[in-house]
Amino acid sequence: MGKNKLGQGIIIGALVGAAVSLLDKHTREQTKAGAGKVMAAVKDPRGTYTTIKAKVDDLRETYETVSEDISYVAQKVKDLQSATPQVKEIVQETKEAFHTVTESKQQE
Repeated sequence: MGKNKLGQGIIIGALVGAAVSLLDKHTREQTKAGAGKVMAAVKDPRGTYTTIKAKVDDLRETYETVSEDISYVAQKVKDLQSATPQVKEIVQETKEAFHTVTESKQQE
């Protein structure tokens, strides 16, 4: 009974596919740039950790700022909703007062 060569065929196919893909200049340049970033991270793991930590801290700060802004806006909307009936009542009273004054001036 012969060996199952499926695994070996998959690996060979992947290598051939990668080689064919690297014939494209743009793909080669992107692969080279990506490999350079990986090598830099491997050579300086502490620097990579520091960079990632700084970005995470920036994201956390941005999240907190946005969260505070959303809370502020939500509170202002709530305040406006509670103030709207009062403002409507004041406008109605003012309208009635002007209407009364206008009618009394017209009668004179």
